[in-house]
Amino acid sequence: MKIGQILLFALSAFLVLMLASASAQQGSPSRTGWISDEACGKQHTKPGRADCVEKCWRGGASVGHPEWKPQRAVFVADNDLAIWIVENPEAVKKFPAAHVVVTGRFDLAKKTIHVETITAVADSST
Repeated sequence: MKIGQILLFALSAFLVLMLASASAQQGSPSRTGWISDEACGKQHTKPGRADCVEKCWRGGASVGHPEWKPQRAVFVADNDLAIWIVENPEAVKKFPAAHVVVTGRFDLAKKTIHVETITAVADSST
């Protein structure tokens, strides 16, 4: 009976550590990338085309194409071009097709981010 309790305690401790590790991996202090729309995704990883992103967010009804459905806002990471669905699009609506630094909660399983802060990256070409 004593060995069973020790094994159960060890297994419980191991699971707690694994869950804590997975939780820490899902968060991220900050990442640099681009704000885009789900349809265009990686195509907006350079300056310009904010008008395209805004149209995709709204959908096509405003430009005479009601068959074009509104697209979700996404964050395209610079380091690996991974696409993350933005859970709270109101946080990024002032940054269409912009190069930004975001902080937030990244969910690896869902490939989503809940943006907590967003800042435009200074243009280094000027």
